[in-house]
Amino acid sequence: MQRMSATIAKRLLWWSAWAIVGVLVLNAAVGLWMQYQHLVFNDSTCEPIGIYKLLGSPYPLHDGELVEVEIPGPTHHAAVAEGLKYHWFPAGQPWIKEIAAVPGQTVKLSRAGDWVSPGDASPADSSPAGGGPADGEAGHYLPNSHVDRWTPGHHHRIVHYPFGTYHLKRGQVWLYAPGNYAFDSSYYGPVPETSILQRAVPWWTIPGSQFWLQKGD
Repeated sequence: MQRMSATIAKRLLWWSAWAIVGVLVLNAAVGLWMQYQHLVFNDSTCEPIGIYKLLGSPYPLHDGELVEVEIPGPTHHAAVAEGLKYHWFPAGQPWIKEIAAVPGQTVKLSRAGDWVSPGDASPADSSPAGGGPADGEAGHYLPNSHVDRWTPGHHHRIVHYPFGTYHLKRGQVWLYAPGNYAFDSSYYGPVPETSILQRAVPWWTIPGSQFWLQKGD
């Protein structure tokens, strides 16, 4: 009986080892295939979770386009430094975001969210001034761009970019994501165009997954 039990245990161990090897080989094969197909997996709820296809050069940049973007440097962005500190996202992994505004456009950031104007004749700087949009002003609010003050469960206070009006100058873009607790330019401000890596389109995503985190702010 003991000999039979030992034999069964050895077989189970052998099968387990081969199963682990099989999973590792399959994982490597899928990774190589995705790389060959220019596919990336987005596990962040800022945008719908799933697979996105990268389409190469994003230029010329247009508002409303999805892009792959490098994480802004934490040295000059307090919100990014905070996110890395509390492991809200992995360091060095590019994001999938939407370009909300390009040079020449104006973003008005308030507690209610991001108001984007189609263009502005004001001096091309990016310093805060004023508050929300004026009555009758051309533009639109970005859906679900309400600025959150606390992480889910109220564990940590979230640093956001100063409320105000920002005229995007040459070389700057404003990033946006529609998900609950989406980490976008509302928290770290405009980013340089050089942070944009490639255009992206959804290849296979889970509809509505960007709203899985329930807001409680």
